[in-house]
Amino acid sequence: MRLCLVTGATLLGKVLAEVVFLELNITSVITDHAKNRIAINGGDKQLGPTIRVRSGDVVNMLVNNDICQEAEPSEFVHDYCETSIHIHGLVLDNDDRLGNLNDGVPNVTQYGIPSGMSYWYNFTVPSDVCGTFWYHSHSSVQYGDGLKGLFLIDCDKREAQIDRIIAKLENSDSSSGEILENLPEMGSGALFEEKDLALSDWYSKSSVDILRELMSEAGGSDPHVDGSTLNGDTGSVKFYVEENTAFLVLRVVNVGVSGTNVLHIDDHDFWAIETDGVMTKPRLTRTLPVAVGQRYTVVVNIRDKNPLRLVHGCGKMMGYVTKTHWILRKGQNPGADFTDRISHLPEYSVAEPYDKFEPLEGVLLPEPAQQLSLDYVFGSTPHEVFGTRMYDVNGDAMSEFMPEGVLIKGDRGIRSPIELATDQVVEIAINSIDHMRHPWHMHGHTFQVISVGESRDGPLYFNDNDSTAMKRYKQDLVRLRDKTPMTRDTINIPGHSYAVIRFRASNPGYWLLHCHVEWHMAKGLGVVFSEGDSPQVDTIQEPFIRGRSYRAPEPEQDTPETPETIETPQALGTAQNVSPSTPKWKVLTIYLSIMAVINAVIWFVWVK
Repeated sequence: MRLCLVTGATLLGKVLAEVVFLELNITSVITDHAKNRIAINGGDKQLGPTIRVRSGDVVNMLVNNDICQEAEPSEFVHDYCETSIHIHGLVLDNDDRLGNLNDGVPNVTQYGIPSGMSYWYNFTVPSDVCGTFWYHSHSSVQYGDGLKGLFLIDCDKREAQIDRIIAKLENSDSSSGEILENLPEMGSGALFEEKDLALSDWYSKSSVDILRELMSEAGGSDPHVDGSTLNGDTGSVKFYVEENTAFLVLRVVNVGVSGTNVLHIDDHDFWAIETDGVMTKPRLTRTLPVAVGQRYTVVVNIRDKNPLRLVHGCGKMMGYVTKTHWILRKGQNPGADFTDRISHLPEYSVAEPYDKFEPLEGVLLPEPAQQLSLDYVFGSTPHEVFGTRMYDVNGDAMSEFMPEGVLIKGDRGIRSPIELATDQVVEIAINSIDHMRHPWHMHGHTFQVISVGESRDGPLYFNDNDSTAMKRYKQDLVRLRDKTPMTRDTINIPGHSYAVIRFRASNPGYWLLHCHVEWHMAKGLGVVFSEGDSPQVDTIQEPFIRGRSYRAPEPEQDTPETPETIETPQALGTAQNVSPSTPKWKVLTIYLSIMAVINAVIWFVWVK
């Protein structure tokens, strides 16, 4: 048995053996600047509590939705009032489709959680999954207003690897090469601390107000970025470490809505050891670009005990919002702020470093049985269905989030999901016909990054052997003959270029592939894949039990009608809803009962 208790910005979890009970109480608050913000468990920052578990844990997470307290007639606000939680990058074991049902995508894998309702997410963290993840709403543009937080998974294997890297660094320096090799079998025991860096852009308006503007007939694709945050703080952040701390382990996550973030530590190299939950060979890094949704873990030697200046650049349309943060020991004071340009940092680049980070394990997947090309572009005229300019993928805007697209009910909406070959290796060329850089994220899989073009390389089509993109793709295939491709779940694609990803379609269900710029997602930039044989996919059970919720009155009514209650069979581990009138003492009773048994055992042993 282990008991996990973390306070402050970290979620309180009741842990017994391998079962973790979590509760997220989601509410709305108005800031001093009259801006709407979503709070989790009463938090006062634009970032929710950190959830920390271990590989193999069984997680039972109750989400209580109190974002809106009254009926909202506006379509945009109504969608904003419903919610869901997606754990970004966590690929769950999908026995009986339970992994898919816990993916947290409204109208694709579940109904949105209505106002005044609650919902259970029940899943087991796979025993081979470990690393840095985050959770966020997948409803409307909620996570831009604070419905997000870090989700960290610890394991013995990761901890042992960090110990070995530190032991190697104690006897090495940057001149030893770009890759840290020949790690010792045993760790050094040197004192190190871990810090979490959640990077984000920031807007002076609430996300739902921005969405109204973007979805108007004249609406564009992106608002103006007004600032940046680190761990939900809009100012300069100070981290403090113990006097004898020799190394830092930094978990770096871009939890933003739009901008690529850049991180640099003055006069210190760091070693990147993880990309999106995948442990990598330690690679020397001086300036790190982090696209929306991406995660890294880096190790820094701080034996010199001087104050560390962290330079943080948050991308906006033209340039960066620049902040200076500090890592200090007791009695130390910050120095001067960084005043130079972010683009002048050593080894600065915002290009996807797809040829640099090699996983510790794995091999290049076999040649694909199925190859697809997806072209995306921002429309020049208002879409006939949506009444505003939208992003199109192969000629269609993603409509699965509209009311008519409830996939778990068998309704295919305007466009059917793209079918993938069952249990076959699939390769997808994602082609930007657009001038902007876009971070694309895939649900249900990590993927191997086979090739990424440079800006202006143009699209890649697998039947066009003479294009610039195809020539680069073939060069990358030669490079990968004796290497494992970078493996992750989020990739930054340059404008007027392409990226090729490869994965095995062995996870039945509905999975999104979409741009993680929240405004672009709202504008239709994504697709849904149908993976597995049709009988497997179509038999997914409805995971939501409806209860009391707020409902706008019908035109002929003066008051809301009493909503219908629908009951469905429930399987162990299946996400389910509980009415807000259902007492929460059930979870507490179970916990207290178990503790009473433990106390009885302890008393018996003591008496004996």
